[in-house]
Amino acid sequence: MKNRDARHWVVAAVLIAATCAVNVASAADNPNGVSFRAVGWVKGRSTVSAGVITCEIPTISSAIFEGFFAIGLWNTYGVQTLFYPDQNNPVGNPCGAWMELQSNLVDQGIIVEEVRLKYAVKGANRFRSRVPTRNNFPVACKKFRNETLFNGTRLDPFNSTQSSSNSGAPNVGFIQMLPLVSPQLISCLRNQYAALPTNLYTSLPLVITATASGTADSGKTYSSNSIRYTLNLRHTCGNGRVDDGEMCDPNAPTTCVGFCKIQQGQTVGECSNDAQRGCRNDTDCIGSCYNANQPTECVCVYN
Repeated sequence: MKNRDARHWVVAAVLIAATCAVNVASAADNPNGVSFRAVGWVKGRSTVSAGVITCEIPTISSAIFEGFFAIGLWNTYGVQTLFYPDQNNPVGNPCGAWMELQSNLVDQGIIVEEVRLKYAVKGANRFRSRVPTRNNFPVACKKFRNETLFNGTRLDPFNSTQSSSNSGAPNVGFIQMLPLVSPQLISCLRNQYAALPTNLYTSLPLVITATASGTADSGKTYSSNSIRYTLNLRHTCGNGRVDDGEMCDPNAPTTCVGFCKIQQGQTVGECSNDAQRGCRNDTDCIGSCYNANQPTECVCVYN
């Protein structure tokens, strides 16, 4: 009886060890992004012709690495912030926020199917007395804290001699996150933070954590390592000076006062303080600045 019990204990121990080994192998299928890796954030080169922005799809030789960008909480140089990146806005980083992905699997590719996004506001706890906050994010914006973008591409095997992505390497692909920050999230953050005075904060760093997932030719699902992108939403309007990205400031001593520049032989010129505004005399270049905390904050308005 003792020998039989001993054998039972040995068999049980072997089964437990085998189960643990299987679990370890399963957990280590993609440690630190070894098999399926998010390399980082890049942007493509851009050209502007006749007011149309054309973005070049990044390749491993032309991609420009990034991971940070700054725009106005309401607008930048008079162009309203709607979402990010904005392909129709030259100051909205139209060719940015591309995620570079890489597969290191041999003899099988990966179909990238989705990218999971999670948002946090760096330093949000400092404003908890004015903005109800939990886990570094305003409570009112909780439903926008997690997002999934169903953006996809194919990554061929590491040892493939053909390429499906035209990235310059068979096992590398680039996906642009459109949008990386949705209009709903930007609107909600504005509602929570725009009314806070500029002497309390001048920027709102929105930290975005992205994780891609895909299915290999074998049918197995892989999740990449996570990478972070920071979008700095600037809030400086109303501090009494015209900052970079602003056309004016409602609390500055002098705002929206310019002169008309007319070239010889022409009857219509452009304002010195707004090259997009036509004029016939200096009076056409005198305007007023909207108040802060609205879509047209720090934008010159003319009669």
